[in-house]
Amino acid sequence: MRYLRWLAILLIVLSVFSLTACGVFRKDKDVSLVIDTGVLEEDGLRETVLYYRDQKGIIVPVMKKIPWEDGIAKAAVSLLVDDPGVRDDLATVGLLPVLPTGTEVIGMSINEGLAKVDFNNNILSYDTEIDEKTIVQSLVYTLTEFEAIDKVQLLVDGKEMSKLSFGTKVKTPLERENINLSLELQEEEVPVVVYYKTTTNGEDSFYIPVTKGVSAIKADIKSVLTALIEGAPESTGLYSELPAGVMLNDVYVKDGVAYIDLSKEIENMPNNKAHQQSMIYELGLTLREIEPSISQIRILSGGKEIKLNSDVSLNLPTYSNKH
Repeated sequence: MRYLRWLAILLIVLSVFSLTACGVFRKDKDVSLVIDTGVLEEDGLRETVLYYRDQKGIIVPVMKKIPWEDGIAKAAVSLLVDDPGVRDDLATVGLLPVLPTGTEVIGMSINEGLAKVDFNNNILSYDTEIDEKTIVQSLVYTLTEFEAIDKVQLLVDGKEMSKLSFGTKVKTPLERENINLSLELQEEEVPVVVYYKTTTNGEDSFYIPVTKGVSAIKADIKSVLTALIEGAPESTGLYSELPAGVMLNDVYVKDGVAYIDLSKEIENMPNNKAHQQSMIYELGLTLREIEPSISQIRILSGGKEIKLNSDVSLNLPTYSNKH
């Protein structure tokens, strides 16, 4: 009896150790579940920002509500693939998917901020350098929208690649960098992200993040607004709602409100709600790249707040674009 009692105790100890060891030492082959902090609606949909492209290859961030599921990051990537459903949905607003038809995620692991994403060979089925750049930027920016992901490493059929067909280096993990870069940065310049607008199909318009270089030691709210006011890059189809000739006098932030003092040319803006609202968002989204706490914009000229259309909201949207 004593022997049986000790045998039973031994079996219990071994069982507990086995369960503990499985929990501590087991490494999942496909760890695609992201610690999710997105806004989950009552209907089970999650607000998720995906990065698509227009006809010219400009990357466009779009918030879509997608069904929540385990492995939500993997699900988000699947919505970038060019299949009939995604293509038809985006066609209604003049956008295009970025990943080639037949692209599949074989596996995904997320560890200490690094997402390793293994694709099948179809991800390499593209034809131009623009295609390559949009694929890389779209994947990196879409995945790093999730708080658990800071960097992305691309694999194809389980293998690391040094570079892609048109020279994009992918051997080391990729971070957010120079989205929609307008001109190559000079050695003395630092990058800033500003927002312009584009019309994709003659009807729908989007706010577009564009990387520009500024001559400054460090990017700040004044240098980023100066870059914005310089105007949109030529031959991109992008435009600004700010009146021609307007200059920045000063800008400061207090209690989440940005006060922007502009030259008298700001008074030449149209007395039109849609135009003025776009201008507010253009300025606010740009400033929020530097100061995320900004929630409202107020425009001044000569130190006095200018009068806007009464229906214009000074509050900034949570997302730059929705679909």
